[in-house]
Amino acid sequence: MSYLVLARKYRPQRFSELVGQNHVARTLTNAIEGDRVHHAFLFTGARGVGKTSAARILAKALSCTKGDGPTANPCGECEACQEIAGGRSLDVVEIDGASNTGVDDVRTLREGARYMPAKGRLKIYIIDEVHMLSTSAFNALLKTLEEPPPHVVFVFATTEAHKIPTTILSRCQRYDFKLIPTAELATHLTGILSAEKIAHDPKALLLVARQAAGSVRDGLSLLDQVIAYVGDGRLTAEVVSEVLGIADRSLLVDLARAVLAHDAGKTLRILAAASERGLDLGQLGRAFLALLRDIEVVARVAEPADLVDATPDELADLRSLADSAGRLPPVLFDRWARAVDESGKAPTPRLILEMAAVELCFAEPLEPLGDLLERLEGLESRLEGPGGRPPSGPGGRSSGPPATRPAPIVARPVAPVRTNGANVVADSAGTAAANGAGAAAANGARTTPASVTPLVPIPMPEAPPPPSDLEPSEAWRRTKVDFERRRPRIASLLASANVLEIDATKVVLGFSDQVDIENTERARAEIEAALNAQLGGPVRLFAKLTRGTDAVPVVRAETLDEADALQADRRRREKEAREHPLIQKAQDLFGAPIREIKI
Repeated sequence: MSYLVLARKYRPQRFSELVGQNHVARTLTNAIEGDRVHHAFLFTGARGVGKTSAARILAKALSCTKGDGPTANPCGECEACQEIAGGRSLDVVEIDGASNTGVDDVRTLREGARYMPAKGRLKIYIIDEVHMLSTSAFNALLKTLEEPPPHVVFVFATTEAHKIPTTILSRCQRYDFKLIPTAELATHLTGILSAEKIAHDPKALLLVARQAAGSVRDGLSLLDQVIAYVGDGRLTAEVVSEVLGIADRSLLVDLARAVLAHDAGKTLRILAAASERGLDLGQLGRAFLALLRDIEVVARVAEPADLVDATPDELADLRSLADSAGRLPPVLFDRWARAVDESGKAPTPRLILEMAAVELCFAEPLEPLGDLLERLEGLESRLEGPGGRPPSGPGGRSSGPPATRPAPIVARPVAPVRTNGANVVADSAGTAAANGAGAAAANGARTTPASVTPLVPIPMPEAPPPPSDLEPSEAWRRTKVDFERRRPRIASLLASANVLEIDATKVVLGFSDQVDIENTERARAEIEAALNAQLGGPVRLFAKLTRGTDAVPVVRAETLDEADALQADRRRREKEAREHPLIQKAQDLFGAPIREIKI
């Protein structure tokens, strides 16, 4: 005798046997008992959740001959029930919508619907995958579906209800079948193994139920596969993991603990062992992603049992991981999600997942922006007290004597100067902008002078560099050699320039129109500093765009003398910004150097 697979052997025969679909069973039972049976039903839901089985149970309930009429509990023993269960009833017609999609097939159905049932009370049409019917077929079915003969009932089943025309949906009673929770599906599988007298561990069935992803049929098919592997042996979690190539919960928890402990070596060994066991790395990545989500849910929700698919022991593990993770789970989830997506497209998924796991080991929690702003506000408030800015008097004026208020500095805006560190911005009135300066010191973001609190400039004398006896041409040569050694990018810029004028106080360079003059503006400060060190005095650098015999000045001033004044003013304001207490406190607070001062 041929083997009957578990999915067919244990197919539900009554509404009470439907797993996880109590809302459907109760509604249909009450409709039959109250004689309120509709003429058209639509059963929709994921694969393997009982749609076709419920359609057959409904057919048996309406055709059972044991009583005087339809019954919510068909006997399963009468001739009508036996024929429907065996698929040989003349009055219950099952049609595959995927292979009968045309309008001619619907015409045949309409012709058959006109005739009375051969034996039973009703003629029942069950159309599976009804969404596969063509538009013409649906239109041909509309009239019959809306006003069918009194002896006809339609039952449609589909996994994609959104593909069915609304004109069809409006003529049917719709029942949405749910995915089966893991715990309920594991209990169902336990009952089947007990009936089959197969020894098993509860954790093994939890693995099978999770892999089934809410589908009873998928769970029974996987169970068939595992039973064939163990033979007469015991069904364990290790066996299920090996046969199905899936990661068990303990492996995922160990991986999470290694990541949270910043142990990159252990993390890589866990992934390597999983790969050597033949586990599906894609499934492993998705399972670990789900675990990271569960950790965050447990950390944020007081009673997460209804949101997390886990046993009480697994919930305890999740709480332990959440306590040690702190604010990390959202960061880990985001980075691992990108890695899982990339590994699915790459020919070497293991390498991508391994490097992503190492990155997780060194991830740091993100500080909320609100907390950072509160800390900066607290810092500013402390600076505004003793030793900080003088408090404002009436009308916004300082309450101190006039002699203590520094005069405003007026200067033209000049090009931004880039240095290594955070961004500080000085506006055109010569005051440093403090809006976001601390955040800029932390992450290098530019700040803007709009809507900021101007800072009081602190005049500081600038010590002149030591004198030098070098000739300007020799100083220029040494400067170029120095940049070739440590700053090749600036050296390549200088190599493309012609020296138009040079003395102990200034150097004028000429560039062709093929060179980006803005590069000179950005490197000006470094070149001038190098020349100052060589010549021992203030040296100014100017650039001109030369086209043929013409020379067009590109300095940001009308004359060289005015450019000198702007340069001196800019440097003074840069120094004021660097030495301002708020900027220095922000550096101490975030532990970051100044990256750039933007004038």
